[in-house]
Amino acid sequence: MASWSPESFLGGHPALDFVNTVGGRTKDRDVEHLREFADAADWAHAGNLLDSAEREFLLARAERHPTQANEALAELRAQREALHAFLVAGVENVRCEPRVRDRVKSDIMTAYSAAELSERFRTRPAWAVDVAETGLRVLARRLALTSGTLLAGDQRSQISVCGRCSWLFLDPSPTRRRRWCSMATCGNRAKVERHQQR
Repeated sequence: MASWSPESFLGGHPALDFVNTVGGRTKDRDVEHLREFADAADWAHAGNLLDSAEREFLLARAERHPTQANEALAELRAQREALHAFLVAGVENVRCEPRVRDRVKSDIMTAYSAAELSERFRTRPAWAVDVAETGLRVLARRLALTSGTLLAGDQRSQISVCGRCSWLFLDPSPTRRRRWCSMATCGNRAKVERHQQR
């Protein structure tokens, strides 16, 4: 099982923390942290996308229906990689493949069609997806909703990509000069490399 420490949530937004559930020391996204469905449920609980009762509900259902859990996890990973590619293309101002853009659009539209508008919008998300009704795909739906919120809001202009790894983060500073997802990891590695080169 993956361990979800505060360092797992450096993106500044749930959608960015989501795309950061895979990565490594380079731009290659070669270290998978969502290895099984339980990892995704635990991550979502740690990131406040699931409460404790919802997490237990999903874990119990995944144990009863392992094939469905594996399918839901595969969908979640595909959704994540499409969102990552789309966001990086926007940050780097390069062309995004139409199939990637269409996948992100489809994920968000599917999530809104499954969601209910909540009158408790002052204290909770305005669009709610019920775990009992949606089952194992509730994570994909909730994450698509939060992705839609990010893309529709002013924070989208603050999205940056780490200069060393593939992680994304919000940089609200006026100069947008933040280079690393974390000074303690990528920033420190870059300093060590520069020192060795000297």
